Amino acid sequence: MDRSRDAVARRYGEHLTDRDLLALTGDHPDQVDALRRRPELVLDLLDRPTVADAVLTAVHDEGERFRYVSPFLVFAAAVHRAAGSLVGQAAVVDRTAPRSRLPILDGPVIAAFAADPAHRLFLAELLASYARLASGVVWRRGERGWQRRRWDELDLPRLAELLADVPAQDRPGVWRRIGDGALFLAGVYPEYAERTYGGAGSTRLSRATGLHLRGEGPVGELLEDLAGRAYRQTRGAVPPGVVDSPRSARRLLTIVADRYLHRDAVVGPS
Repeated sequence: MDRSRDAVARRYGEHLTDRDLLALTGDHPDQVDALRRRPELVLDLLDRPTVADAVLTAVHDEGERFRYVSPFLVFAAAVHRAAGSLVGQAAVVDRTAPRSRLPILDGPVIAAFAADPAHRLFLAELLASYARLASGVVWRRGERGWQRRRWDELDLPRLAELLADVPAQDRPGVWRRIGDGALFLAGVYPEYAERTYGGAGSTRLSRATGLHLRGEGPVGELLEDLAGRAYRQTRGAVPPGVVDSPRSARRLLTIVADRYLHRDAVVGPS
């Protein structure tokens, strides 16, 4: 196995619990240790449609013994299942607007993007990171003294304001979260993104980030642009293919969301 795939496999191993591994083996405890020793086998298992489907079905079944698997395994199964379904497809259905879907002749491009193990890991981690939204409070000194400001991870302008409040060494992490939020909203909740960042919302977003973002056109394209530019500030923390092609990442997220997430409201903005 090449080094990049080996590194990805180790990351999967770090995320997965023993219960996750038990689910992947089909309830064979004697195989869990083997998966711990050779995490590359996890990638092979998730690439099997029957295994990925079993995880996705089990997590929603009240009587199923594997219903307590981790969010990461659920999202990894969804990403792998979607990626496998793209092989040999000339066209994919994409959102051309929040409530409009049309086939686009970009199937081979999205399939190639999805075939990269680092891209699948990236999207599974991104989705799992929003299983519970983080929020908090910062105090900022203004003309009227100290002001208490709340923030949450999907309020991208407020999140961008943190860039002025954190040390320089911490800013790549904030940029990473801005990019993640932009991709997540564009790919998973475009209607929410349209309501929040359409019209005057795009101006607020540009002002907060200090980036000259497009003010016209679909909000999804604005958020793709923001994601790519934010990821360039993360000092190599994001796979180059995602940095260079946030649209491919967004399109794969859209496929995952449409097929596996929205039907059960696994994640969502409050």
